[in-house]
Amino acid sequence: MSRHSKNNTANPVFTYAERKMIKDFGTQNSRVGSDSQRPFDFCYLCISRVIEPLTCEKGHLFCRECIIQNMVKQKQENEKLIAAYNQKKQQQEHKQQQQDEAQQKEKEQNFEKLDYQNDVIERRQFKSKVEEKLQGYINLEAEQKKKVLEKMQLKGKEMLTMSKKDLTCKNFWVPESQPEQQEEKLEQPKNICRCPANRDHEIKLKKLYPTKLNDNNGETKEVFCYACNKTLKYQKIAMSKNCGHVMCMSCISRICLPDKKCMVCNIDFDKKDIIQIQEAHSGFASHNQVEVKIFNPVMLI
Repeated sequence: MSRHSKNNTANPVFTYAERKMIKDFGTQNSRVGSDSQRPFDFCYLCISRVIEPLTCEKGHLFCRECIIQNMVKQKQENEKLIAAYNQKKQQQEHKQQQQDEAQQKEKEQNFEKLDYQNDVIERRQFKSKVEEKLQGYINLEAEQKKKVLEKMQLKGKEMLTMSKKDLTCKNFWVPESQPEQQEEKLEQPKNICRCPANRDHEIKLKKLYPTKLNDNNGETKEVFCYACNKTLKYQKIAMSKNCGHVMCMSCISRICLPDKKCMVCNIDFDKKDIIQIQEAHSGFASHNQVEVKIFNPVMLI
């Protein structure tokens, strides 16, 4: 074994021992402790032990007071959004009415202008005919004068028929030819309350179900299953909408579902009445993985 074989600085790559010595090299694994985990019986709003728990249809657990205050606040915000929407809608309607009146007035002015232009054109045509007859009698460069008069007449007609917009469309520096600002499309806000834990579904007070936890009347910090009396922590946990007794999902499927009755209160329920309560999550991510990985890329020269 040669000298410096363990830490050989002459090699172009790191050895296994050198990689172990470097802390920030490659993929680093770390296990998250229980202090960093949110227990399933903690409220999603106050992050503390639930008091008079209520569960939504997606299995999110809240304190009764917390969720009611949150719903009241959402209702107040919705009322403000609806009031702002109605105000903007009235402004748009008033603006649209003004534009319609301006267009109607412009149409009337164009109609009057068109009548005047037709009279002017007829007079010019009559005048040109008289001049052509005179030029027919007077043979002094009749053909050239006629061409010049025709060009002038065509040019006059074009100038009369061209609108202001056609005249200014090529002049990009004119303020009137600048593109108009597009108005935002108004969307009417929905007067609904969304679940604060995961805002992808609607919640109502009548669809928040009372939840009964087996914690020995608050004497213990742990919650136990009503069937097997095991501590409920990271396993799949469920309850029935009809009674609210919280048990393991395995106990419900083995004991309650065959009889379609709760083993605690004997209230009937079906498979569709079961709500799976969300498991414990970490404090920084909405999943129950307890191992964290991070990869630090290192360029080897």
